[in-house]
Amino acid sequence: KIMIEINFDKKIKEYDSVLIVLFNKNEVLYVKNMKRKWELTGGKAEAEESLFETASREAFEEGGVEISEKDFRNIGYYVLPDGHTTVITTSTIETFAEIPKHSETVERKMMKRPMEKELLSFPDELYDCVFQKLGWPNE
Repeated sequence: KIMIEINFDKKIKEYDSVLIVLFNKNEVLYVKNMKRKWELTGGKAEAEESLFETASREAFEEGGVEISEKDFRNIGYYVLPDGHTTVITTSTIETFAEIPKHSETVERKMMKRPMEKELLSFPDELYDCVFQKLGWPNE
């Protein structure tokens, strides 16, 4: 089991990647990676990109969705044992398009509840902690 240090309600200037929890009404978008299993969208930051630009690019590349800056929130970050740092963000999906042909995503699914751990690429506690922080699902 990988130990992850999660920090909510704290901002960080230096980071390697971004995780984006994408909402449409009360559902969350999961994407199926061609080499792994199901996961939330996210990916590596590119030089000179803002946090929103990275999240927006990754949301489109992996999920075929566009997001709005007005609903975009940075809710914290996590650090893996090797020091890799990922900012945790959320946004509302503005529009759905086709998943780009060059994407590593083969399928996408909107879920009303968290996906079962055995179906996930990363079955650690991270998503549980993030969903708890966001109050989702909120039934």
